Amino acid sequence: MATTIGDPAPYRRRQRRRAVIAWGTAVIAAAAFVVFVAMRGNEVERQHFKVPYGEVMTASDYAEIKTGEEDATVLERLDESGRPEGLTEPYVLALFPPREEGVYCTYWEFSDQPQIFARLCFSSSNGELTQKLKNSVLNPLTGKSEGQVV
Repeated sequence: MATTIGDPAPYRRRQRRRAVIAWGTAVIAAAAFVVFVAMRGNEVERQHFKVPYGEVMTASDYAEIKTGEEDATVLERLDESGRPEGLTEPYVLALFPPREEGVYCTYWEFSDQPQIFARLCFSSSNGELTQKLKNSVLNPLTGKSEGQVV
């Protein structure tokens, strides 16, 4: 006896096999993607990025900076731009009081005095230096200005 033309059993088996292959492929692809993202995340944590701007000055460089100088003059003399606030480590930001409105600040590390950081804040409107502070990671927040380290 021959199978009838309308027998759906072989068709259903083929469809079931195709569905199992498709779902299996999708699960394997999703698992591979999760593993890739997890491995990439660990790799990014281990990388150390070299910043495209300078962030180091000496104590004598700091002493030469005067409040009221323009940002172009100060940064040209230092031959570097400092680290912007958005890219500065939180432990450095914690050394200084919150910045005032209408200013932008750059952060510096002293090359000749380990663990001492400086913040130079310039007016956003006219570019004049409005505040210069320095502090050590060994001291708590003091808020002293004009380079006093307690």
